[in-house]
Amino acid sequence: MAPPLSADKFLSVLKNAQLGVVEHGKWRSHNRNSHGNWGPVNGVMIHHTGGYSSEEDMVELCRTGYNDLPGPLCHGVIDRSGTVHIVGYGRTNHAGMGDTDVLLNVIGESENLPHDNEADTDGNRHFYGFECINTGRGQTWPSAQLDAMARAAAAVCEAQGWNEHSVIGHKEWQPGKTDPYGIDMDDFRARVGKLLRPGAGKPRDPDKPKPSKPRPEPEKPKQSGDSSRVPAYAPFPGADQFRARRTSAVIAAMGERLVAEGCDTYPSGPGSTWNEDHRRSYAAWQLKCGYRGPDADGLPGQSSWSKLRVPNPKSTSTSNPASSTRKDGPDTMPQTLADVAERTLATYAEAFIGLIAASHTTDLVDLSAWQSAAVAALPAALAAFKSSLGTVVGRWGTGSWLPKKADPATGTK
Repeated sequence: MAPPLSADKFLSVLKNAQLGVVEHGKWRSHNRNSHGNWGPVNGVMIHHTGGYSSEEDMVELCRTGYNDLPGPLCHGVIDRSGTVHIVGYGRTNHAGMGDTDVLLNVIGESENLPHDNEADTDGNRHFYGFECINTGRGQTWPSAQLDAMARAAAAVCEAQGWNEHSVIGHKEWQPGKTDPYGIDMDDFRARVGKLLRPGAGKPRDPDKPKPSKPRPEPEKPKQSGDSSRVPAYAPFPGADQFRARRTSAVIAAMGERLVAEGCDTYPSGPGSTWNEDHRRSYAAWQLKCGYRGPDADGLPGQSSWSKLRVPNPKSTSTSNPASSTRKDGPDTMPQTLADVAERTLATYAEAFIGLIAASHTTDLVDLSAWQSAAVAALPAALAAFKSSLGTVVGRWGTGSWLPKKADPATGTK
């Protein structure tokens, strides 16, 4: 996972990059966190502000926002002298909705971004934002401002463990946007890369991705008394495991590893049921591994699975989500037959007792309609009583009235 920097860390990395920094108001707690998630963060987004009356007024507008778009509108405003004005921290209204494919390529730090043709993913959650004062209508970009923009982006990338391919323009994220107007983002990323090369944020070999933080090694299972070995990592479970609504402990373990690798597009953390969030997150992992096109479709394959090193869960269920405790295996049929035999014998006993009880008061050979109904009701009533008793004192989910440990249909070991 790539958690956001703390507010103090964000301030310090900008100052350590030899940038002039001005703090505005209570910026540390000025955010939109109550209106959506903030993090995991995956990149830095560059904007131009658009028309302005004065630079001072534009900084204040980015801090407070306006009726249709409340502030803060970014994390930092970079004025034309190269000074960075910090106006908020946390979730801010700068990126808006953008293209999922672009986000996945940013997570994978791909050199070639796809064209943004959709607006289906919340960018405010995933990106730091810098608004750079420029009309966006052909106004020149001062060298001091361009230098500050590159330094700010590089400082954040280095602190997060990213390279320059984690930096994008708003125009590469949301269809119809043009900012930052007049800046070639490939050239800008190359400039950021030159600032990163002396430090920790060197460009990564796509075949050997550098994690955003040290990978937590899954704890190897302890050896049992009979010296049997349990693999430390889960083997590839097969393509059938990754279908809609399929539930498994290994899917949950996979999700945790994707989060640890920074390939996280989950709204509220990974679950054990395969869904679109899992597919998107796995696609980010495939891109991070260097796969492209149909090889990065989000459906796990043998090679990418082996690289992910998913811990072997203690227990795995491949059930329908409505019954996550069901166990499928070679002993399922004997368990079922034992349960059916028990119920059948019990029903015969109930019917016999009912008929014997009726014979003391009624001639069973010649019965009226109401007497026949009464005789039939006795075993039916006893069967209902037996099922109710089994539900209370026996095995949950069946009509068995034997305790769980003594029930031959339970199959406990």
